[in-house]
Amino acid sequence: NAEYGKQWYQRRVREMYVDMINQVAINLSVCVVAVFVVSFVLLNFNFMAAVIITTTVLMITVNMLGMMYLLDININPVSLVNLVMSVGISVEFCSHITRSFSHSRLPGRVDRAKEALAKTGSSVLSGIFMTKIIGISVLAFAKSQIFEIYYFKMYVCIVALGMLHGLIFLPVFLT
Repeated sequence: NAEYGKQWYQRRVREMYVDMINQVAINLSVCVVAVFVVSFVLLNFNFMAAVIITTTVLMITVNMLGMMYLLDININPVSLVNLVMSVGISVEFCSHITRSFSHSRLPGRVDRAKEALAKTGSSVLSGIFMTKIIGISVLAFAKSQIFEIYYFKMYVCIVALGMLHGLIFLPVFLT
């Protein structure tokens, strides 16, 4: 009976990890579609702004998968949850800049991007520092490997990639 329980457990764990790639694809696809729909509605049905935000978030997510590979972080239920959260956190980096850009009344796209960065860039940067960096820094001292790998390393990557894309790539993309 104990041997049957052990085999059953091993089979379930194996099935979970075999199905994990499909779950990653499904969950991230649903998240990206949700980002587009919510961005479209909240930015006054501005299709291009929603496309730009969604594209930037998608790029951050793909880069996050690349960082997971470079840092040798396996795809498992914990990293899947972090990937889904990275989509939500990435929206924060992109939406404020894009909204400010789309509401600007300046004539040129370059001037509008400059104004968007001047108006909201500092708020986004201070929000990153105050809420993300300070909160994550506590995890750097964690003794548990799950906190070190799946939370500290992944969150640092999420914040760094989101900040780089939101404050450097996105304004260029908007112009």
